[in-house]
Amino acid sequence: MSKITFGDNPLDHSSKLRGDIKWQKNALQSDKSKFMIFYEDRPLIKTDPANRDNPKIYWLSYQDVKYLLDQKVITIFLGLIGENIYYAIDLNEQNNESEKLESSLSNAKFIDLRSIAPMINNKSAAVIAQAKSIFEWNKSAIYCTKCKGVELEVLESGYKKKCNQCEKEYFPRVDPVVIMLPFHKNKCLLGRQNIFPPNMYSALAGFLEPGETIESAVIREVKEEVNLNTENVIYKFSQPWPFPSQLMIGCLAEVDSFEHEADEDEIEDSIWLDKEDLTAIFVGKHQKRIWIPPPMAIAHQLILEWMHKN
Repeated sequence: MSKITFGDNPLDHSSKLRGDIKWQKNALQSDKSKFMIFYEDRPLIKTDPANRDNPKIYWLSYQDVKYLLDQKVITIFLGLIGENIYYAIDLNEQNNESEKLESSLSNAKFIDLRSIAPMINNKSAAVIAQAKSIFEWNKSAIYCTKCKGVELEVLESGYKKKCNQCEKEYFPRVDPVVIMLPFHKNKCLLGRQNIFPPNMYSALAGFLEPGETIESAVIREVKEEVNLNTENVIYKFSQPWPFPSQLMIGCLAEVDSFEHEADEDEIEDSIWLDKEDLTAIFVGKHQKRIWIPPPMAIAHQLILEWMHKN
């Protein structure tokens, strides 16, 4: 099982079935189909009053959601697990069915993904993340960018759109972000932005630019943000980040010096920490009361990875 939150999706995406209209028509009505419902970017979750730390996706059957499919909703095909077929439905924001669903179903509530991700099992979190990102794209890619006012046709079960005037095709986009932990000898460098909560420090990060490799983006970002030269870029792992649709590419960046200068527009403060400092942070006993992002963040996992190597 992946230790990276949102990184353990169990579904076979079965992309060849997305455009099979006959198969999809039969699959939607199958007794093996399961439907996850979203409203205002929040999935419908089943909570256990006796165990609040064990939320689950509230999967519904075709008979449960048949009436919704006749309304103006976005429906996407998620994939397969064995013979089971998984879909997600996004209610129109003006749709009043959300309150009905919460009141008619036992222990049902629409809950923000950030809130439940630390508690829900990672496979479920990854499936929710997949659906959330595709819904975000569907709600933003509505009109052709070349043909003014022409609405796009939805194809491939929500994974493709097409302008029937100019024939241009559109696909869901993923924005790559490099997130890196600079280190030199026995210390690593954390920084904080002014938008962070008080005393929180994290790894450095930035979007890849056109024409860049992962390595060149890491080198550029480290130089821009803390004016350090990177001698070695070590890729570690990646993380889908569905807020709305990014791919976080986690790296360690070995730099040539402790002497750094933070870009005040990017970094409010920065600090070198050794393994002992980080251990104190993890147990909440650092003298400066520094804390780092929670385990669901890839920055947390990068810090752990570096600690285990030193």
